[in-house]
Amino acid sequence: MVTDFDRWLSHFISEPAVIVEKAGSMTVAVGETCTLECKVAGTPELSVEWYKDGKLLTSSQKHKFSFYNKISSLKILSVERQDAGTYTFQVQNNVGKSSCTWLTVILSSSEPPYFVTELEPLEASVGDSVSLQCQVAGTPEITVSWYKGDTKLRPTPEYRTYFTNNVATLVFNKVNINDSGEYTCKAENSIGTASSKTRQLPPSFKSPFFDIKPVSIDVIAGESADFECHVTGAQPMRITWSKDNKEIRPGGNYTITCVGNTPHLRILKVGKGDSGQYTCQATNDVGKDMCSAQLSVKEPPKFVKKLEASKVVKQGESIQLECKISGSPEIKVVWFRNDSELHESWKYNMSFVNSVALLTINEGSTEDSGDYICEAHNGVGDASCSTALTVKAPPVFTQKPAPIGALKGSDVIFQCEISGTPPFEVVWVKDRKQVRSSKKFKITSKNFDTSLHILNLDTSDVGEYHCKATNEVGSDTCVCTVKFKEPPRFVKKLSDTSTLVGDAVELRAVVEGFQPISVVWLKDKGDVIRESENTRISFVDNVATLQLGSPEASDSGKYVCQIKNDAGMRECSAVLTVVG
Repeated sequence: MVTDFDRWLSHFISEPAVIVEKAGSMTVAVGETCTLECKVAGTPELSVEWYKDGKLLTSSQKHKFSFYNKISSLKILSVERQDAGTYTFQVQNNVGKSSCTWLTVILSSSEPPYFVTELEPLEASVGDSVSLQCQVAGTPEITVSWYKGDTKLRPTPEYRTYFTNNVATLVFNKVNINDSGEYTCKAENSIGTASSKTRQLPPSFKSPFFDIKPVSIDVIAGESADFECHVTGAQPMRITWSKDNKEIRPGGNYTITCVGNTPHLRILKVGKGDSGQYTCQATNDVGKDMCSAQLSVKEPPKFVKKLEASKVVKQGESIQLECKISGSPEIKVVWFRNDSELHESWKYNMSFVNSVALLTINEGSTEDSGDYICEAHNGVGDASCSTALTVKAPPVFTQKPAPIGALKGSDVIFQCEISGTPPFEVVWVKDRKQVRSSKKFKITSKNFDTSLHILNLDTSDVGEYHCKATNEVGSDTCVCTVKFKEPPRFVKKLSDTSTLVGDAVELRAVVEGFQPISVVWLKDKGDVIRESENTRISFVDNVATLQLGSPEASDSGKYVCQIKNDAGMRECSAVLTVVG
């Protein structure tokens, strides 16, 4: 059911003009009336027109038009033979148009054959395939015969004949010099006969001419390549192909054919060496012609020298990743680190010169470690290679043990701390011989720490020990020294001194030896001197000092400085005289 909304909507939607129904082609007898009708659809206003053989028809005594209820009709009154032809109907509106055609044949009730189009003279070259053709009308059944002179032609390998849709055709498969002469097409029906004659001119001998030339092509290496052209001219004709002026023989990687004057060259699998100019030459008894095209073989990128599968380098140095690429220009090279594209900067320098792709990483650090990928693209294909880069810091001893003095029979431990990139190979050496863990020595190495434990120190254990740490990018060595402890000794002993009563005085001695060193001051019969308001005692930077702030005559006497460590004791003395 059509609603008010549908009617309202129809005012805003336009449909293009279309033909929904038409009558077929018609055959009409002379004197009758012929009516052609079409049913159309589409949004008004619809405009209709009728044409005959492409010429617009207008209303006349001969032609009457009507257009009612979307059915358009054309009436042709009292048809004559000249009314035969192709009629076209066209309908259009403001959003589209459509058309259709009819073939109308006008016949009298009994009409002998007649030629609508006559045979025309034909000129051809030896070897050409050509045809003679004419159009016949008349009352069926019509039979057609062909003659050369007075000789009736029958289908042979040289001739073929057709009669389709009132068109009679004689085909010469391959013209030769003997085909020159007069040809007749004879049409017959039960009413009468008609003939059309023409002359086949003597065939000409033409030199070869390439009317279609091969096209230059770009082909990817490994694929096939085809060159094709078309040549006209008198037969027999010899076809040859050449590359860069060197003739190509069929076989191997080449297939050469020539069908219907169309030479064809196929290169089955092209390689880089197949690039060049390809020439097709045609030769007959009259002359020759040639044409050429260029083949460019495009190669996808290929890494002829790949990145190393893995690379270990030293921190702080400039790092270079290098590979070599072959392929057709232009090749674009892109670098990635851990799937992130790298760009030119102070850190990264990139170049691609003479087929060598180079990535330079300045001031390499351990943070630059990762997977690096080089990708190459040239529009023909893609290729990539990768390397696992590890940047390591060489070992450096950040904590070295001080020289050790120990008593015979005691245990000694050297402890070292190493910076750098583990793992480290740590070796201890004494007197050019490697020290290994044993009952005498205990060696431990873990992460960044290493130690040597010497048990029950004896004379042969005293000396220098070298600790060497090594990784893939460098090494470092530190020297550890162990000696037997000795009693401390005086570098500068006490000196006899005189002073006045009440004047401050100082006694001083300089010592050296294995720490810890203790200092004791004695007077006369061995009385130990202790600090008091008038007496100050100090031992700083291996200098032992006794100070008397306000000496009296009773302070005169012999003063002894006694120094002592784990290995023993030494002493020195001086006389202090207080005058007063």
